[in-house]
Amino acid sequence: MRLSRRLSDALSRFGATVRRAVGRAARVLVGCAHALGGSVRAAIRISSSKTRRWSRVAVALYAAACSRAETPTSSSHVGLSSEMSEPMETPAPIASVAELEEPVDRPLGNFLLTLYHVADEVEVAALPPKKQKKAKGAANDNETVDNVVGDAEVALAAAVPDLVPIYDRTCETLGNVSRAFAAQLALQGTGRLRDGRLLNVAGKCTCPRTPCFHVLPPHRKWGMGGSGQPLEPFRTVAVDPKRIKLGSLLYVPVLDGLRMPGRAPVGGFIHDGCVVAGDTGGGIQGAQLDLFVARRAYVQGLARRGGSHSWMKSVPVFDGSNRCVRKGGKVSRSAAGSI
Repeated sequence: MRLSRRLSDALSRFGATVRRAVGRAARVLVGCAHALGGSVRAAIRISSSKTRRWSRVAVALYAAACSRAETPTSSSHVGLSSEMSEPMETPAPIASVAELEEPVDRPLGNFLLTLYHVADEVEVAALPPKKQKKAKGAANDNETVDNVVGDAEVALAAAVPDLVPIYDRTCETLGNVSRAFAAQLALQGTGRLRDGRLLNVAGKCTCPRTPCFHVLPPHRKWGMGGSGQPLEPFRTVAVDPKRIKLGSLLYVPVLDGLRMPGRAPVGGFIHDGCVVAGDTGGGIQGAQLDLFVARRAYVQGLARRGGSHSWMKSVPVFDGSNRCVRKGGKVSRSAAGSI
């Protein structure tokens, strides 16, 4: 009789302990569900603009919600096995949603995208007179037409007798060139003479009604920007410093995924949309980006059907500091921005 009573009491205590453990586990699950519900509602608002990372964020939210829920404590009641009395392992801390979420690019507005290149005296001389006049008066190279010329065509090109001098900072003459090439040199800021010298604009000077230029060393193949940094084909853009600070990294989505014209190492690659504000220009004002494309022929290479550049008239531009990086003088997509 006494043994029976003891067994009944032990079973009663064991049942009560089990009920408490089950109740505690149920509360954990309910708390987890409530936390998950709130997190999912927040994630839905986030995922409206970041759907491509939704699955990864959802998994992280579930783990985060459960880790915040109450964890059952260990029990030492009589009748529980050693396995049941061991405390549950708390999940390791994970990254927050903000850390997993892709950085948001700050919009800078819609910009007119134009193109500029190194002016070449040989190419300009080979253009027919009508196209020379058009090149002379063009506001930007989105409006010009390219010709790829060979040595034979250059040799047969008619000489332009109307020559004008090009000056250095001391107003010494660097050479005499056609008016069409002088206009292109002033417009582009960088130009190559027939003898191979590369001229770069040197800013204002005391010479009459003309910008001054200086001769760049041979290793500066594409010229120098207003920021003092070398121009990088398809990566450097000229900006209005009043609108965009020189040296700023920018992200231009319309370029992302677009194959650049030409061949490696200059062109032929798939652009990632990252550029740097590395140059200025007298004709660049307000919401305008002038993309440096190195060669005149590459201007037409970026045209769409019918030779049109109308797709560049209004392109969204974003702050690229979260997405792009400049390392070793080269601009590219950062590892974080590639996710």
